[in-house]
Amino acid sequence: MPDDQNDQQTTDDQSTTEPAESDRQTSQGEVTDQSAGQATDAQSAGDAGAPQADPNCAGWYSDAESISKRAAEFFVKNELTGDRGVVEKIDVVDSDDPESYSCTVHFSDKATNIEVVVFRNEIIVREDLPSLDDRWTCWYNYKCPLPNKDLVLTKRKCNMMAPIILRLPSK
Repeated sequence: MPDDQNDQQTTDDQSTTEPAESDRQTSQGEVTDQSAGQATDAQSAGDAGAPQADPNCAGWYSDAESISKRAAEFFVKNELTGDRGVVEKIDVVDSDDPESYSCTVHFSDKATNIEVVVFRNEIIVREDLPSLDDRWTCWYNYKCPLPNKDLVLTKRKCNMMAPIILRLPSK
């Protein structure tokens, strides 16, 4: 199966065609994507092992605000209902760790805050809610195929999950 046949893609470039919502498909019957999506070879085999980091994504990985904005917009568009507005502010947290960092992305509806945790080989995205209730959390693999190295997110799974405190407040 060609890599570009079913890839979920995020893009701000209006010249790129996004798949229509009517093109929603199921990836190997395990995860229902909100836009067309393809499982990688590891996903097709049901491999729960760690995905490999894409060396073409070094530029994206080094730009915490841009990658978090894209991941949060993708999550909001494909996983949440209703209009959340546009990204207004991004708070970068834990940017000193060379292996991962997290950001909180704030949308203009003033009620939607999305936490994005970026690792070299995966991105975890979830709503940042004021309560300790379970929240919808998604795990994505990402790659940046040549020639344009645009960020491509592929959903691995989403489920309800209790919040994980990744850091203590610095106050």
